[in-house]
Amino acid sequence: MLVTKAVGIDDVATYVPRLYLDARDFAKERGIAPEKIAKGIGIEKMSIPDAHEDAATMAAMATLKLMQKNDLQPKDIGFIHVATETGLDEAKPISCYVQGMLEQIYGEGSFEHIGAPETKFACVGATYAMIDRLAFINSGWNKGRHAIVVATDIAKYDLHSSGESTQGAAAVALLLKENPRLMVYEPDSRGFGTRDDQDFFRPVGRTTAVVNGHHSIGCYLRDMRVAADAFRMSMLSSGLVTLSAGEGITDHVDRIAFHSPFPKMVEMAFASFLIHDWRGLPRWRRITRQTGPEPDRKSMADVEFYVSEPYREFRKRFTTTPEFKAEFEKKVKDSLEALKLIGNSYTASLWLCVDSSFEAKTNDLAGKRFAVGSYGSGSSAIVCSFIVQPDYRQVADGFSLMQDLSRRRKISVAEYEDLHEQRLDLHRGIEAPRNEFVLDRIGEKETDFGYRYYRFVK
Repeated sequence: MLVTKAVGIDDVATYVPRLYLDARDFAKERGIAPEKIAKGIGIEKMSIPDAHEDAATMAAMATLKLMQKNDLQPKDIGFIHVATETGLDEAKPISCYVQGMLEQIYGEGSFEHIGAPETKFACVGATYAMIDRLAFINSGWNKGRHAIVVATDIAKYDLHSSGESTQGAAAVALLLKENPRLMVYEPDSRGFGTRDDQDFFRPVGRTTAVVNGHHSIGCYLRDMRVAADAFRMSMLSSGLVTLSAGEGITDHVDRIAFHSPFPKMVEMAFASFLIHDWRGLPRWRRITRQTGPEPDRKSMADVEFYVSEPYREFRKRFTTTPEFKAEFEKKVKDSLEALKLIGNSYTASLWLCVDSSFEAKTNDLAGKRFAVGSYGSGSSAIVCSFIVQPDYRQVADGFSLMQDLSRRRKISVAEYEDLHEQRLDLHRGIEAPRNEFVLDRIGEKETDFGYRYYRFVK
């Protein structure tokens, strides 16, 4: 028997390191025109972790914040499920390190009853983890306990590489439960698109990624289109949406947040989303009078077509139309405000966009459909949706991401490079730790070589 409970996201907590690198300072040092970063890719600041921080400490901080602001105790939690591509160990999951850190606050053994898996699929991993945990709650197997899914990552590229200007770091913790206050998940909305590709990966032993930028953009757009088609089919076949004459599926989505390796990528993704959805509708004739016809695909494969110059130029013209601008302003723009000030954070990126959209407070979202377009290199995309709940504002008013971003310390390019190359001792970073978990030491003996030890600093 299919169980159909109202399950979804009850609350969100974020953690962003207290240091940032100004994109203009970075551009000047690298001999790049500042506008190429600030306007070309849409990043103004990059979040940089201090010497004592890593993906595990960020995840623990976001989880602790989530539990404290909801007055949760360990007994209330059934799972702490971490998604990351900044893995610290080939066997031990970050989730267990997080459990150990939390027990320094709540008492030894207080979380021994939980499940604590880790999911890996590049930037889409947290969305997969969320769907898994919501299905578990929906089944009733959770026995009333909540789940916490944590997306935590440090986006790091080689110095002087093309990806360096998109770096960032953050963690987001999602509280999942029955009858959530923020958003109820629509299980019949999900659509997937997956291919075995080599657009972006990080081989074992490397701390920085290998990336083929243009190819990765093409994979993102291809997988997102496949997932969007599956999303559309699911919505129609389940009866969640009935299209009237001249309507596209995006007409039934009120807000949408995308994975954002850099904000301009979201503009590309949403444009391609609308082009595919609106093609053939009555409005398309009016749009192509402004843009000219969509280029012929000829015999090009999907990725080849999406990165081709004719399509890129057509998409660029499409983004200048009043129709696109109105949709982007209404449904997407607010989600990017925080990302401009953080940079990429892989699994956390999408959920920072969701948080940012709620913090904007521009419109009443109660009862609205909020969709997400999640992408992970390698490659896979997920499109799914939620319904914003009537009392969502009581929760969203407690979000503090933008406030936290305003309190950070600016660092120099030299300091950033010292952190990037791990030249600073764990106990002699840029900022003295306070009220946070820190990486205290890394084991060097035969029996603990590489093991990471953490402590809470008051």
